[in-house]
Amino acid sequence: MHYRRHKTKILATIGPASDRPETLRALIEAGVDVARLNFSHGDPDYHATLIRRIREAAAATSLRVAIMGDLPGPKMRIGDLAEEPIELTRDRLITLTTDDCVGSAERVSISFPGLPAAVQPGDRLFLNDGFILLEVVEVRGNDVICKVRAGGELRSRKGLNLPGIDLGISAFTDNDRRWLELAAEHRVAALSQSFVAGADDIEAVGAPACG
Repeated sequence: MHYRRHKTKILATIGPASDRPETLRALIEAGVDVARLNFSHGDPDYHATLIRRIREAAAATSLRVAIMGDLPGPKMRIGDLAEEPIELTRDRLITLTTDDCVGSAERVSISFPGLPAAVQPGDRLFLNDGFILLEVVEVRGNDVICKVRAGGELRSRKGLNLPGIDLGISAFTDNDRRWLELAAEHRVAALSQSFVAGADDIEAVGAPACG
């Protein structure tokens, strides 16, 4: 195996669009250093297959590639939208609700029932991997009314992130532990954890050596 000369590392998420052996080899040859596996999607058998394919592709190219597992953490996603994608524009109001509803550009459901109790006016929330920024304007019952500060395209089931906000729950779940065991079994090189709020969340992992 050879080390690359560049010091900046290139990380690529591997999934159904990029999991074929020839695609993996092309990605590695193009400069990918770290293959990220998103444990929020797919089952253990699928990810075990990905790990094997990535290692086979790295061996075929004689290049070193690390594999990183991304733990799901607590599930916080918007629900289904009536039409998609929707476009959220700056300064527009949108309501995040814990009520069950089919979403629109004005109102979407959230899978985290503790959201209204966890946030307050002025808090910043992020949708769609951080591309959309919302600011909480008002909390009213099960509804969190927000103003769009940075807009963008939104589709069903996209994630909600609340950096710096105490959610009142652990960032490490029983489901994360099951994925941690799979990562250790297959000697995944690195792990990333979602929704970390403090040292206690890291200590809760108690990760076995993955090698």
